[in-house]
Formats: sequence, C-alpha cells, structure tokens
Amino acid sequence: MGDILLIWATIAYVGAAILITYNHLRGRLKPSITSWWLAASGWITHCWAVTQNLFWDQGVSANFSSSLNLSALAMGLIYLISWRIKRNTARSAGLFLLPFMVLLLGTSILLPMEESNLQILTDPLLIAHLVLSLLSYGLFSIATILALLDTFQEHALRTKSFGKMFNMLPPLEALEETLFLMLRMGFALLTLSITTGALYSHNQTGIFFTLSHKVIFIWLTWLVFGTLLVGNHLWGWRGNKASKLTISGYIFLALGFLGVKFVVDILL
Repeated sequence: MGDILLIWATIAYVGAAILITYNHLRGRLKPSITSWWLAASGWITHCWAVTQNLFWDQGVSANFSSSLNLSALAMGLIYLISWRIKRNTARSAGLFLLPFMVLLLGTSILLPMEESNLQILTDPLLIAHLVLSLLSYGLFSIATILALLDTFQEHALRTKSFGKMFNMLPPLEALEETLFLMLRMGFALLTLSITTGALYSHNQTGIFFTLSHKVIFIWLTWLVFGTLLVGNHLWGWRGNKASKLTISGYIFLALGFLGVKFVVDILL
C-alpha cells in the first residue's frame, strides 16, 4: 500500500513540474494555482505513506532510501508554504525543485528497503532532531536553487544576454531577499537540530558528539552558512559570493545527510 501511495505522489509531483515548465515555456508570468494543488495532492499522499510507516509499522528506517523519501517530503512542505507567501519566487524555484523531488522520491521507491533497520520513534529529542534536520535540509535545498537562479541572473546582466528565462524570473533584489530568508530560517533550524542531536546522544551514550564523517560535514555546513549570514549582516555579502557559499554549504550538508548513508547502505 505504501509503495502505491508513493507512486501516486510521484505522478502528482511530475504533473505539477510539467505544468510549471509548460507555463514558463509559454511565457505565462502568473503562477498556476493548478500546479500548486497538484503538488499539494502529491504531498498529502506522500505524507500519508510516510505516516503509515511511522504509526502502522511503528518505526522509521534510517537507511538511504528512507532518507531520500523524507527529504523529498520536507522539501515539498516548504515549497507549498513558500508558494503561498511569495508565489513568483516559489514558482521559479519549483521549476527545479519539483524535478529534484521526483528524482529523490523515485530513487527511494526503486531502492530496496531494509525492514530490519527500523528505529522506534519514542524519544522526544530524537523526534525533534529528525524533524528539525529534515526542515533545515528542505530550506537549504530551496535556498540553493535560489542561489543558482541568482547566479544565472547576474551572469545575464553582466553579459546582457536576456532571454525568455530571465524575463520570467522575479527581480534580483526579491530573489536575494527570499534567499537570505531561507538561509536564516535554515540556519536556525540546523542549530536546533545539532543541539537536540547532541542532547539525545548524551542521554544515550553520555557523549555529546562522536567524531564521524556525518558530524564533520554537518559542522562544516553550520560553519559555512553561519559565516555567510555574518558576512551578509556585517559587510553586506551578496551576489556571486553569497551564491558560492550557499552552494558550498549545501554540498557539505548533502554529503553529511545523504552522502554518508549512500556510502554505507549502497557502496558498502
């Protein structure tokens, strides 16, 4: 039943992505409410499938496949909320975010699920850590897409090569404003995620942090994004420098959040 729900969710995400792409190619500047409802129906179905694993199977797998699944779920939630707040910016991000979500979810469906690798979610600190981690990953994913769009716009302005894609993007100032909003919220949630994770680890083992590849990459992520936000606040860092640091931080985050699980579960 869970796999069928995930397939239906994937189809809905694909439909929303196709509709957004079609509207872009047709030069329609007004965001499509139909695409939002398609994405929303996919997310609700997706959430139902995840809820079945949590409450009916009474656990959640910590393997690579499950991580991809939950990552797509978090991105979908933030995209739907962002669309309601800043439609034009979210619509532009959705052009790339929805296909990325389809890739993550489709891969999670195709990969085998290890039922023996289930963790029971009863500890409040563990639940908080998981939710905060997923939400911060979703926020940073959207921020990275906005950083790529920011880079594209700045390149177009420098080279004076304006095309249909440039005309459909929101103004550069609005794009950067949303980018730093996502970065600030993502950084706050990442900080809380690290804190709850450290407290949970201390309760279980008596140690706040264990030196591992995941911990190193997450701290590098925190350092890069923290440096960017401080630089933006004190010295007005933005544009190309902000985009490069955002992408660098996201690479560290992806390596820590998904890369380590990929190596352990797939390669090894």
